[in-house]
Amino acid sequence: MTNFPPQWDDGTNADSAEHQIHWYDDRTVIIRQALRTNFEGPFIYLLLGTERALLLDTGTGHTNLREVVDELLAGRDLELVVAHTHGHGDHVGGDDQFEKVVGKSAEEVAAFFGITAWPEQVVEFDLGDRVLDVVPIPGHHPSHLAFYDRTTRLLLTGDSLYPGRLYVFDWPAYRASIARLAAFVADGKPVDLVLGTHIEMSRQPGVDYEFGSDRHPGEHPLQLPPEALTQLADALATAGDIPQRIVRDDFIVFPLSPEGVPL
Repeated sequence: MTNFPPQWDDGTNADSAEHQIHWYDDRTVIIRQALRTNFEGPFIYLLLGTERALLLDTGTGHTNLREVVDELLAGRDLELVVAHTHGHGDHVGGDDQFEKVVGKSAEEVAAFFGITAWPEQVVEFDLGDRVLDVVPIPGHHPSHLAFYDRTTRLLLTGDSLYPGRLYVFDWPAYRASIARLAAFVADGKPVDLVLGTHIEMSRQPGVDYEFGSDRHPGEHPLQLPPEALTQLADALATAGDIPQRIVRDDFIVFPLSPEGVPL
């Protein structure tokens, strides 16, 4: 299934809604925060099971996300779990709009999901007739997670893989994480599409938008083929231990120091 809008509304028009809501299927919602509210324009995911719903990320906090989520869940008797792909500000900014939120540190994330051997252990999280595999992938952020949805065969990769600049703050951890994620997928986990949390690439291969751009003419599609993960893992393996910028058609590996200075 490849149900996506022909073109995402980047939300730059004054009359655009703060969020674009798209039902991928009847239990999967993709929410895009408008660029006019914050240049990051993050994507947020709401996954519904029969017992609980999982909200992945809360955006930058410049919008009323809670109202959107309440409307999407209206009439459904589901426990809402609010968690994150990782703890950077553009993904946790709306946390204070919700009563119960999983913590942002690796220790808090591991405790909630029952991960006792971080980051090597993969655990299951059942929403009720919908099982997710939770895969620790630190490197962009210490508490970063990927989520594999067995029902839709979507792999949600947060800021670790998306059409844009893949900021790497911990090169050894990131290389190891992407290698583990690729091995996890290769071990009998069929992936239809890879979905991250930003679009920063244009449709022109290898060309990104300037940092801070609040307009994205000719955006790259959000979804990436599963081969993108293999390509990323192979590129990192070839690069070795020395951090380096790697440009591919659909993403740019962008190593940074822990202080955020380009290497």
